[in-house]
Order: sequence, then structure tokens, then C-alpha cells
Amino acid sequence: MKKLSILILAAFAISCGSISRTMSGTTTGAVKKQASIEYGCPVDSIKLLEKKQHTGNATYALDVCGTRRVYTQIGSVIQEKK
Repeated sequence: MKKLSILILAAFAISCGSISRTMSGTTTGAVKKQASIEYGCPVDSIKLLEKKQHTGNATYALDVCGTRRVYTQIGSVIQEKK
């Protein structure tokens, strides 16, 4: 029972961290960095066009060197939306 309580508490703490990063905007930098690596575009040239936040999740529309790209963040996973 004690192990289960610790596991539940750890899962809650991890998910709260994800929510906190999404709400505070620290994930925006990570999304820009990922787009920079994937498309060879300098981070300074990537502009945030739109951001929609949900609990623990977010969608980012970016201008990546003149091309609109959409990324989703679910928990700590960031990926381009196809």
C-alpha cells in the first residue's frame, strides 16, 4: 500500500510539473528549439504566431523561416502536428 501511495504521489508531481511549464511558457522555448533543429532555422528567426493552452497540453503555431508549422505538447512530449 505504501509503494502504491508513493507511485501515485510521484505521478502527480510529474504531471504538475508539466502543467506548470505549459502555463508559465517555458515550453515555448523548447518548441522553438526543436523546430530550429528539425528545420535548420535559427531560433531567433522563429516567431510564435499562436498558442492554445489546456491542462497539461498546448498547441503552438510557429513561423519557422517563413513557413507555418504547428506543434503539440502533451505532458513533456513535443511533436509536430501532421
